[in-house]
Amino acid sequence: MRIRVLGACAGGGLPQWNCGGEPSTRARAGDPDVPPRMQPSLAVSADGERWSLLNASPDLRAQFNAFPGLHPRPGTRNVPLDSVVLTSAELDHTVGLLSLHETLSYRILSTRWVRDSILDENAAWRLLEPAWSALPLDRPMFLDRDEQLETRFFPVPGKLPDYLRGTARLDKETCVGLRITDVRSGKRLAFVPALKNMDPGTLAELAHADVRFVDGTFYSADELQAMRPGAPDAFALGHLPITGPGGSLTDLAELSGRSLYFHINGTNPVLDVQSPERAHVEACGIEIAEDGVEFAL
Repeated sequence: MRIRVLGACAGGGLPQWNCGGEPSTRARAGDPDVPPRMQPSLAVSADGERWSLLNASPDLRAQFNAFPGLHPRPGTRNVPLDSVVLTSAELDHTVGLLSLHETLSYRILSTRWVRDSILDENAAWRLLEPAWSALPLDRPMFLDRDEQLETRFFPVPGKLPDYLRGTARLDKETCVGLRITDVRSGKRLAFVPALKNMDPGTLAELAHADVRFVDGTFYSADELQAMRPGAPDAFALGHLPITGPGGSLTDLAELSGRSLYFHINGTNPVLDVQSPERAHVEACGIEIAEDGVEFAL
């Protein structure tokens, strides 16, 4: 299995348009230690020829252009895209789908809750309905045409997207992780870009993976409050911070295999490659996902 990071930042990317915090300010100024980053999406492939997307960020058009593996064949509209898999209905996970509405030669996979919540509340999205399939939790589905990459959804603690508050109820299908297994090698990828707390089920899924991408939105629970007094903390926003009481770093440091923080907010100091916070995370054996990184599992 090949894995490509299309974008590693959370919603808004880096620099974030409305943020004057240090990482965004330095990224705008061209500081090489804080390079710009796009919004969150991965691409996976069984053969390096055809790819599937894990979430569809608002930066999807730029991500396609930046990655030759997803370019259409010369003289055609044949894009080597098999599936787009969604882990939630959050806008930074789904808005990119609207850039793909002109052709439906690919499949969209999500839980029924995610599909119905989006289609019922947003008429424009119904252009995508013919390609959109609902997959129950823990039901296998192959991402690729040759049936080499099996995926399953598993529930993770999360929250309702802000735009669905008042119209939807939190459900076990609202926020999920992905387990993707290469049936040839048995190697497993776990993808959890949003996580409110580390429950036993999620930790077990991460522990059984060979590579895991995990919510690294905030370094500390009060990160936003330092910049904007009165702002909600990480837990209230549905994200488990890296450090502090209940943080994810301690659990991830104990797992074998490769762990990468993903979905990183523009205020997070780990975006600075020279920061002590980043050094601390890397000293624990955890990587910070970077746009454009590609590797094989």
